[in-house]
Amino acid sequence: MPAPSRNHAAPPPAFNVPPVVLVLTGLLVAVHVLRNVLPEMWAGRIVPYLAFMPVRYLTDSEQFGQWAGGHFADVWTFVTCFFLQADAGTLIINGAALLVLGAAVAWRLGTKRFLVFTTLCIVAGSVTCLVAYWGQPVVIVGAGGGISGLFAAAIHFIFKGGSPMAGFQVAGGAAFRRPAWPLRDALADQNVRVWLAIFAFINLWYVASYYILASAGETTGWPANIGGFAAGLVLFRYFDPKPRLRRVV
Repeated sequence: MPAPSRNHAAPPPAFNVPPVVLVLTGLLVAVHVLRNVLPEMWAGRIVPYLAFMPVRYLTDSEQFGQWAGGHFADVWTFVTCFFLQADAGTLIINGAALLVLGAAVAWRLGTKRFLVFTTLCIVAGSVTCLVAYWGQPVVIVGAGGGISGLFAAAIHFIFKGGSPMAGFQVAGGAAFRRPAWPLRDALADQNVRVWLAIFAFINLWYVASYYILASAGETTGWPANIGGFAAGLVLFRYFDPKPRLRRVV
């Protein structure tokens, strides 16, 4: 039987996403849906167990260790806040960013390195919020720290001249396994600068929103974006298994 013609080969998937990224995105959606379908009494218990609250760590407080989940939650909420989204709009934005940036980084790092890298970026974002809101009874939710860390990793190999995003649909992970540019060269690229400007604008908006909403007793998790981004920028080179291009002099 003759081999099938290349012209009749099955087309590649329109959007190749590693399973680990699909699972994380699915968890974001599942937790959000669960909070909205459960009775209010039960849904309200999810947030204290998963959200990050700086007030937990006041050792001189009578409630120290008495918050939902006890001392165990004092540890896991540094990460689990990632899975709580403030509203449907935030879920859509973070979910889309995770599918795009997360897929690119996961293809490059592999599942284990991707999970460790993303976790460290989430933790860095929570630590930044802990410092910024020390002792305050605020509730920090959202995937900002992790997403910002993935964005910081992506600027090393996605956006600089001839972005592999164009080849994402046809090449899958191969398009993201090219040698990464040194950070100095990546930052010199106009495409990278445009995306960094967008990132900076978004965070300036979050900072402005914080002061606008502060009088209403609300807060924003903008420090998590800064902490996650800084962690991703510093840590990427230690997780990247691919050789790096030589710096252009």
